[in-house]
Amino acid sequence: MKKDLFEKKEEQTVSKHNILENYLEPWITILSTRKWVKRLYYVDAFAGRGRFVSGEEGSPLIGAKLLRKYWKPQIEYYCVCTEKETERAKELENELKELTDKVDVKIYHGEFNDLISELIKEIGKYPAFFFIDPEGFSGMSFSAIEDILNLPHKELLINFQYNAIQRWLKADKVEGTISDLFGTNKWIDVVRMGFRRMQKEKALIELYKSQLRSKGYYVWYFKNRFPRKNRTFYYLVYATKNLTGFKIMKAVIFKEENRRHFEPNLFAEVEFAEFQKTLLEKYRGHRVPCNDVLAYVLQETNYLATDLDSVIRNAGVKKEPNPEKKNNPFLRFPSSYKIGSSPVFRVRESSVSQTLLRTTARIPKVTYDDKGLVKQVADGSIIKRFDKTPYPVKPTNVVCPHFLELKWAYGCPFDCSWCYLKGTFRFRPEGIKPAYKDLEKVKLHVETFLQGVETPEILNTGEIADSLMGENGDCPFSKFIVTLFEKQNRHKVLFVTKSTNVKNLLEIASPRQVIVSFSLNAKPVAERWEKKAPLVERRIEAAKKLFDTGYEVRLRIDPMVPIENWGKCYIELIDEMFLRFIPERITFGSLRGLQSTINGTKDTSWVRYLKESSNWGRKIDFATRYRMYTAIIEHLGNRHNYHNIALCKETKAMWEKLGMDWKRIRCNCVW
Repeated sequence: MKKDLFEKKEEQTVSKHNILENYLEPWITILSTRKWVKRLYYVDAFAGRGRFVSGEEGSPLIGAKLLRKYWKPQIEYYCVCTEKETERAKELENELKELTDKVDVKIYHGEFNDLISELIKEIGKYPAFFFIDPEGFSGMSFSAIEDILNLPHKELLINFQYNAIQRWLKADKVEGTISDLFGTNKWIDVVRMGFRRMQKEKALIELYKSQLRSKGYYVWYFKNRFPRKNRTFYYLVYATKNLTGFKIMKAVIFKEENRRHFEPNLFAEVEFAEFQKTLLEKYRGHRVPCNDVLAYVLQETNYLATDLDSVIRNAGVKKEPNPEKKNNPFLRFPSSYKIGSSPVFRVRESSVSQTLLRTTARIPKVTYDDKGLVKQVADGSIIKRFDKTPYPVKPTNVVCPHFLELKWAYGCPFDCSWCYLKGTFRFRPEGIKPAYKDLEKVKLHVETFLQGVETPEILNTGEIADSLMGENGDCPFSKFIVTLFEKQNRHKVLFVTKSTNVKNLLEIASPRQVIVSFSLNAKPVAERWEKKAPLVERRIEAAKKLFDTGYEVRLRIDPMVPIENWGKCYIELIDEMFLRFIPERITFGSLRGLQSTINGTKDTSWVRYLKESSNWGRKIDFATRYRMYTAIIEHLGNRHNYHNIALCKETKAMWEKLGMDWKRIRCNCVW
């Protein structure tokens, strides 16, 4: 039996209605202040019955109530709905009747496509917002969309039913219907290209977007995924010719993306620096109307109007009057600039607003939290506490202590298939290619920390970079940073690496304040997905050399993958390690993937192992992870009498199932 779509408001519908409501409110309030506006229309196509069986309000009620809330006597407010099913239309009329004291309600019976001409005649030149939300994609031709948008002061939010299109692509004789939807038959070329699923999906939604943009509209979309599944339900596509509306809607969409699909971005400052550089280079030495630059930022980048404001304030861009259009001043961009001369980074103050902070003092300020622990040094671009994992409350929340990062560089030369840098560095033309920060700034911030902070800490140099990359340069980072830490005895520096280039570390006599942690994996796993990294046996040999020299050596076996005969492979790895040396600590982790990582990697063959969700991306199913951890932990205890173990980015439920106390965690990155 077909499920009633109006039974209850599902999670994906909550997102849809949040975007609608959060945009309609400013749209109505702004237009209600314009003297030229005499009528204002909210049009709900495929309106349904108005309310869910469970009691939640549907989109017609949301729109009509907002019109009523911001009602002004000099304006006529209209809520116009279309619904082809008679029973639904009757229920809708009953739901809306109590609002008719201030809002004129009109319900049209029939298919939306068939009613377009009548609706256009009814609305005419007056401002109107169309919410087009079909159950499938029939009855929503591109020509109908174009007819609406060709009128002045019209905006659209369209439910682009990608999931329904996928089903139709498998049917016969549907070319004409799908071509009507796209307004072109170019979709056939996309389907014939032989793309993978996600590549095809991206190409099709971008085709629809480009079709709208080719007609002169500003366009952005929201990807609405099935809850707890890595599959797209539909896209919400917004189209308008109004730049102010576009600015507001893009911020609204970002806000909902953060609420629904939040994934911590450890590299926001890096991405923002790239964005700023692109902007300053594109308009170098030019005087450009502000709205032209804003249109570029909103349409061509993943940034908001507030980000452009930040660049204007902090990068030497001057505003100059525009005598022809006072509300569209000129922006004069400098003919030369230095990105590195004034370090900046991006901070998300809320889900839709950002700001920039600048390091202005020669002596950096150390900021502490309410527990007396260091939050960051100065702007946080070098030393900052990793706090992207909230305190675990739900069983599916991952456990990860808030350690300190020492962000001396970013990137990695080893190009492992599942590396999350591929998602977070998606805005860099160089991808995950290593990049290094100014060592003078690194030295200043590190010395400030070492001299002023009393509570012992470990500073992790390998969260956003391999700690031993670039060791063959004139100033190897290992010698540079160890020299600073060896001058004191409170704090330690942690290297996290897959590299075997340990010659510089071996030349350092009697290291006391250094920990080196090697990332290892079962040999078949490393050969399949860590192709550019050194062989596992060479990494073990490098670890042994440092151990023999007196270094504290830790190991990370992460991410464990349940390949065929995984038990044998990982036990062989353990035994080979213990033949060479005994590590100070071993931290285990299982395969996981943030959505941005999955989207950013070319080799997605590992994704098939991911079955469950957590607040740190998708994971292998719980039962399999439990069997893997149990097998390895028992082997370590029985064969090697070794118990100094911990888990990385693992859920609260898993810690408890294994009988391990996550509140007393001693994993790779902490004491």
